Amino acid sequence: MPSRHVGAESVSIAGVTGGSQDFTLVEADVSLTGKEWEKHPIVTSPEAPCILGIDYLRSGYFKDPKGLRWAFGIAAVVTEGIRQLNTLPGLSENPSAVGLLKVQEQRVPIATSIVHHRQYRTTRDAVIPIHKMIQELESQGVVSKTHSPFNSPIWPVHKSEGEWRLTVDYRALNEVTPPLSAAVPDMLELQYELESKAAKWYATIDIANAFFSIPLAAECRPQFAFTWRGVQYTWNRLPQGWEHSPTICHGLIQTALEKGEAPEHLQYIDDIIVWGNTAAEVFEKGKKIIQILLEASFAIKKSKVKGPAHEIQFLGVKWQDGRWQIPTEVINKITAMCPQTNKKETQTFLGAIGFWRMHIPEYSQIVSPLYLVTRKKNDFHWGLSSNKPLPRSSRRSLMQWPLAQ
Repeated sequence: MPSRHVGAESVSIAGVTGGSQDFTLVEADVSLTGKEWEKHPIVTSPEAPCILGIDYLRSGYFKDPKGLRWAFGIAAVVTEGIRQLNTLPGLSENPSAVGLLKVQEQRVPIATSIVHHRQYRTTRDAVIPIHKMIQELESQGVVSKTHSPFNSPIWPVHKSEGEWRLTVDYRALNEVTPPLSAAVPDMLELQYELESKAAKWYATIDIANAFFSIPLAAECRPQFAFTWRGVQYTWNRLPQGWEHSPTICHGLIQTALEKGEAPEHLQYIDDIIVWGNTAAEVFEKGKKIIQILLEASFAIKKSKVKGPAHEIQFLGVKWQDGRWQIPTEVINKITAMCPQTNKKETQTFLGAIGFWRMHIPEYSQIVSPLYLVTRKKNDFHWGLSSNKPLPRSSRRSLMQWPLAQ
């Protein structure tokens, strides 16, 4: 693309010409192979006429005559003959797979006072999926009909892959629940530790419906009651949405792994990652951990076991050679959002990037003008200092820094 093509938006990039320089952003039709053309941002300037980001290049793979795959941004050659952990026996193909951990029924903290809130109206799209989910959970013994003075409203969550998650709004119950020492590790500390390994190969294991695999003592169940279509149910297993569920679940999985003498790994509740310098090493580590979890009667879905691979996603970020990056699809989704023109749109944008705040330097300083205009007492108004809503180029700059880590 000739350097005379100048975009309407500007972006500052460091390292291209030996220092920091302002470029312009142009939407262009691009293709790595001459086929499958698609729109993608390109930055241009006279000194560097055409720069295509690594976020796009990573999507391009080429197979040579020997059957080896080469990929931009990956230093090593990936062969197609490496055995994957999801081929191991015992893994489930059932999307609703639920285990039942071989432990005593758990006696958990009981609320100090009765909490009763009626069910509020749910979205139309959630009604049929949630009804089917409750029927299936009842058939699996995860929930059962009950009569309880407690009641909390169902709060369906629409997951990114299009499915629904049955959660209950336990915020009021949480306020009257006795404390329990938290034992879930800090996500950022786990990422620092994984970064220090500088591994070449990774594999991840995600336990299926881990909370629902943990049995509750009968006397602890009434407080978790909820109502659906005029029928009251409660959980026989650890529910989602209750404040102590992550701590209890993490601890029981950790105990099972320690008892089974699991190889070196990192665990965040029901997500586990192993690493190593060879694919065979990682495969054996992952195989051992899967065997321990299956022996403890957890369920593991094939689709939730990844690797061995050079690049893998764990705790929301992609890992390669001990370095992490925010996934390209996340960056593209955020940068594609329209500029904010009212409070609701601004809140949506802040919600979209909020999870990534710990990865973005000077995050608070960058988004502070946005938080100011979302306050209830303030009208949505951009003054002279704000000039206009956060432009797309600024949003890309906000998210681009971690790609170099």
